[in-house]
Amino acid sequence: MVNSNRKGKVGEREAATILRDELGLSVHRNWAEQAAQGGVDLVGVPFWAIEIKRAKKYLSEWWTQATHQAATVGERPVLIYKLDRGSWKAQICYCAVAPESHLHFKLQMELSDWCSIVREDLCLGKDVRPVRD
Repeated sequence: MVNSNRKGKVGEREAATILRDELGLSVHRNWAEQAAQGGVDLVGVPFWAIEIKRAKKYLSEWWTQATHQAATVGERPVLIYKLDRGSWKAQICYCAVAPESHLHFKLQMELSDWCSIVREDLCLGKDVRPVRD
């Protein structure tokens, strides 16, 4: 039987390691806030509220959770997930990369593609504040 709590923690650690390696940032689990008030899963990527999921199948409520947590901390939501035997994926809102558009559809991509977006924002020194409607 799978221990979903353990699987989640292992997933958070694995994703944090990937992000540290890809972005060169101090990304780490936000375990104290998670335990106290159910906060974002990882911290250390400027202006992004990171929610991590590892599971057998994708659940649409993950995105709802990610957006609510991001709104709480005033950052842009990113859902980073890995399905069993799959690769790490990232899901963001289009308005996070094109705020002038005001379009709110979801974009799904490989995790490495999202890391490229973050690196470009960091290299360009963009003030990538979250979009407010």
